[in-house]
Amino acid sequence: MKFRSTILEPDGRTVHLDVEAADAQALHEDLHRQGRTLLRVAATEAAPAEAGSVTLSPRRLLLLTQALQEALDAGVPLLTTFSAIAEQEEDDRLLGLLEDLGQRIASGQSLAEALRAHPRAFPAVYCALVRAGEQSGSLPRVLQSVVSFLEWRLEITGVVRQALVYPIVVAVAGYAMVLFLLSFVIPRLGGVLAKMGGELPAASRVLLATSGFVSTHLLLVIGLSALAVFVLVQALRMEATRSALAMLGARLPMVGAVLGSLSVAQFCRTFGVLLQAGLSMPQALELTGETIGASRLRQRIGGVHERILGGSRLSEAVTRYELLPPVALSMLQVGEEAGRLPATFERLGRLYDREVREQVKKALGLLEPIVTVLLGLMVGGIAVIVVGTIYSSLRGIGR
Repeated sequence: MKFRSTILEPDGRTVHLDVEAADAQALHEDLHRQGRTLLRVAATEAAPAEAGSVTLSPRRLLLLTQALQEALDAGVPLLTTFSAIAEQEEDDRLLGLLEDLGQRIASGQSLAEALRAHPRAFPAVYCALVRAGEQSGSLPRVLQSVVSFLEWRLEITGVVRQALVYPIVVAVAGYAMVLFLLSFVIPRLGGVLAKMGGELPAASRVLLATSGFVSTHLLLVIGLSALAVFVLVQALRMEATRSALAMLGARLPMVGAVLGSLSVAQFCRTFGVLLQAGLSMPQALELTGETIGASRLRQRIGGVHERILGGSRLSEAVTRYELLPPVALSMLQVGEEAGRLPATFERLGRLYDREVREQVKKALGLLEPIVTVLLGLMVGGIAVIVVGTIYSSLRGIGR
């Protein structure tokens, strides 16, 4: 691949060059051997579109990684492993992916090179870890670390999704109840009130008009609601939307604490796994930044990356950009002095993993009554308007 790079020469000059390399990690290693420092790098050409059209779900990627790790640990060749996995695959697209990987390896490519041809299936972090494992001759051990990391991501994702199940279910149930009231209950009440006559309050007139529209165009309302949900889901898949929501959530009392701990836990886990695999610290920071969804934390990681390239110690750079809380900074300083940064970040990942779980439990404990009260206020508000309407009509009859 071709890369547009910014390189610091030994004499202090900064040059901009277009160079070819297998990947950014290989370019960094080549320049390091020459006494030069890679400051910035960006790919100027992408992998062929036909080779990267298949995507893998997180769980499918985990299962494939587990199969590779177990086969390599048992001494089974890669070609035999991919053939065995392909025999059990029923999805034609995934079968084509496995066959393509096997063909590339049979033609002499390394596993990392074969995986890079499918960027939508294998993220850059994954390929960098595999490359580091191949170069160090410890690919099974590195894949075991990748398996643990993927399992952690699935587990954390499950915790977050579980936290969202209750409010989503309550919101859907409340919306369905309101539609039922507007489309079936209130129109019948409106017919009775029309026969009774009399002047109705403004809120009652608005409620009856809304009910008349919903009951007349019920299928349209349901269709527009489904379309709105579809548009929302598609928007949530966009990076800009997720970044905006993350910035908004960071300002909320409960959500901000959970998102902050989750981002720190993700940083510690990812960075620790990359260091354990043998990647250089600048490359590990660069790849970690690509996996972080919070824009503020990603910017801080970029700042730490630049200071590391400038010769600063990791603890100094992290302190400068307030990347980690004070307790984590103390552990980082001790780990850096002892030369045990990978183990330190692994412990930090476990620490903030537990903190995320505790904060999710606290948030759920507060969220459930809040959602219940909001639903009660919504339905109760409609009930109050209905009762007020009936009372007004009966008072008009009494006069």
